[in-house]
Amino acid sequence: MDSQDTSSERRSAGRVAVSLDAILYFNSLLLTDCRIRNLSSEGAFIVTGGQYIPDRALVDMSLNVPVVGAPLRLTAQIMRSTEEGVGVQLKDVDATSMRQLIQTLYAA
Repeated sequence: MDSQDTSSERRSAGRVAVSLDAILYFNSLLLTDCRIRNLSSEGAFIVTGGQYIPDRALVDMSLNVPVVGAPLRLTAQIMRSTEEGVGVQLKDVDATSMRQLIQTLYAA
């Protein structure tokens, strides 16, 4: 019997290394100095500068999208919080936003 590789990628969509400015909104907390480190059509890792947001929390995020020329607003759920930042899963992305997100991935 072969043993399974436990270090394999758990995500169904591969992430692309990027460096995008982002703003996160959580309750009354506004995090303006965030940076997206990697991004996929399903999620991202966002450096938050040490600000804590609890796991499973819903956040609104605004991404600076150079290829579109306007901010992209998305809803995401915090899947993992670390001292460095948060791993998020994107929620309810409409077709227009998905197209803009894919343009951003290909521009990276």
